[in-house]
Amino acid sequence: MYRETAVDSTDLGSFVARTCVTHEPLGAYASTDRLNYLFVDADGVLGVTAQWARGESVSASVASEFPLFDWHEREMRDLHGVALSGLPNARALFITDGIVPPALTAEGKGVTIIVVGPVHAGIIEPGRFTFSSGGETVIYLDAQLSYSRRGVERFLEGRDAVAAAPQIARVCAACSASRSWAYARALEHLADVACDEQIEWARVVCAELERIYNHVFDLASAASGAGYGYGQTRGLALKERVHRLCAAAAGHRFLFDAIVPGGVRAGALPAPQALRRQLAELRGEVAAYLEALFGNRSLIRRFEGTGYVSPATARAFGAVGPARRASGGTLDMRSYLPYGAYRPAPPAVFTESAGDVAARCRIKRLELTESFVLIDRALAELGDQALPAAQKLRLGSGFVTTVTEGPRGAESVSVECDERGRLSRIHFISASYRNWPAVLRAMEANIVPDFPLVNKSFNLCYACADR
Repeated sequence: MYRETAVDSTDLGSFVARTCVTHEPLGAYASTDRLNYLFVDADGVLGVTAQWARGESVSASVASEFPLFDWHEREMRDLHGVALSGLPNARALFITDGIVPPALTAEGKGVTIIVVGPVHAGIIEPGRFTFSSGGETVIYLDAQLSYSRRGVERFLEGRDAVAAAPQIARVCAACSASRSWAYARALEHLADVACDEQIEWARVVCAELERIYNHVFDLASAASGAGYGYGQTRGLALKERVHRLCAAAAGHRFLFDAIVPGGVRAGALPAPQALRRQLAELRGEVAAYLEALFGNRSLIRRFEGTGYVSPATARAFGAVGPARRASGGTLDMRSYLPYGAYRPAPPAVFTESAGDVAARCRIKRLELTESFVLIDRALAELGDQALPAAQKLRLGSGFVTTVTEGPRGAESVSVECDERGRLSRIHFISASYRNWPAVLRAMEANIVPDFPLVNKSFNLCYACADR
């Protein structure tokens, strides 16, 4: 599940660079006395670690060769003082003391700078997007997030790990169940506890309900970005239906606390077969919506060729989830590194090669259909039995990183506990954090008015990036 390779800090950069060739990188973070670069392969999560002390020199940055590490290494520098030499982007990553880092822009004759945000016309979280444009063609797009940065990780340090689960469920609403599952798996690993088979099927129901409402919302948002209002409003109505099912099945519209360390929420899935019938009805309505949406030729033409991300760019910048699989990737943690009830029931993995808005939307359409299949299988396995209560976990010292597949891709949680089961360090890397750099690359060579459509085809969270 999780294993480590320790190297000398002066050799860390070269070792990480070699590992990037043979493994899928997940990101990096700093602990009090250790640097951690995370990878995944068929055997689980691999942590490449090196001891360090504040003020000492460590190996060179790897972000120049592997740009997916850019945000991670800048975060290590800004929050923990890790002196990585050769960082290609010297700017601060976060807004600190009211000082907003300057945007990186193109220069030259005929270049126009267009700034969008941080305050937007819609009711969304703040982010500043700075376009360098030659005419209407985007040369470069720079993004500045962290306007709503909360310092969740530092807030949680020193707290009882099990008692911290509700705060972790609320880091971001849109990926609450998948992150809660990753956190629960981490604590269960440290406590050497295995969950009952019924619990694992119930967790699949929660995770796939989350995927359904997110993918429906993403497709509705993409329709909105292309100016197709009916596609948006019909999709939003279906999303509301799913939220109501979430509330009835697991006690909260956004599935907060549905998955907890050692099990699931008490009273979750009180009527599995009634839920199964409701989902069968909803499945038909979603299928009709998808048929109409993708049958609208003028809409699909607007999607095609817009927001292209090549396979090489997707991997270099660390894209995950549907964004990666729409650009030729195959990585889906549910099948590549199956966990829980995904072991006996791994989902089909859908890939596209076009790398554009149309491909990202097609992937989500296919995954929506597969999610209904997975939930139906899980509810059939559960029958009408009441779920067992969550197990009590007794934690000691240790550290682990776990990863799940959320709606937008890989959600990883790194947990370090002391001998009393308190969090000495916790670090989240969300799928949105991983995918934002790919959004910026997707806009290059597009026109400025394409941004709403390109952005909504990813439809990433701000909250879990601004944790």
